[in-house]
Amino acid sequence: MCSISAKTPEFAVLILAAGEARRFGQPKQLLPWGRDNTILGTVIDTACGSKKTNSVHVVLGAHYDAITKTIPDKLSKTDIIRNPAWQQGMFSSIAAGLRTLSTRPDIAGILFLLGDMPFISRAIIDQFFVAASSHADTQPLVIATEREKPAHPYLVWRAQIGEILSLSGESGIRPFIQSHFLEAIKIPVSLKAGRQDIDTWETYEQLKPNAGLTPATKIKV
Repeated sequence: MCSISAKTPEFAVLILAAGEARRFGQPKQLLPWGRDNTILGTVIDTACGSKKTNSVHVVLGAHYDAITKTIPDKLSKTDIIRNPAWQQGMFSSIAAGLRTLSTRPDIAGILFLLGDMPFISRAIIDQFFVAASSHADTQPLVIATEREKPAHPYLVWRAQIGEILSLSGESGIRPFIQSHFLEAIKIPVSLKAGRQDIDTWETYEQLKPNAGLTPATKIKV
């Protein structure tokens, strides 16, 4: 598992990759990206490549067997958290991850990444951890903004886990973010800089050239 020597505070990356990606008709997480890699594999490599990351955890749900069989080398660098309630939406994965990490007293902060954001960079991840470290005394929400609005990724603190898990889940984590956004440390991140996620085949085809891939027909995994 990727990790670095202990320090204070310690930070974990939690990658949310449990979705079904129904519009793709196959595991979006396993679509080719870059040289001999996949979308999810790229996100894992980036998270593990950050020198400020203490541990990386991946929440899986839909396509669990396909993903674990296809990229075992990537997943071996992480802790896998299985979300049996993935059909209930993203908040179920957030909750599954937080319940697991709540048993880790060594982890002070948790950075949430989406498993379909292959453009996220180590520099952006490090920027979140540097900002969080400099405000460890007050522990504010640290969140990306796009045109001054909340975006992914975001970092929460261990002390906030109970508040998040108390949410009903119907509105996801949005109520928590809204209530903490005013005092949050905001990090502007443009789509070009790394916040672009992949939700449709059209987006995938448009972005493939940036990953060194040529447009092609749909690939069955």
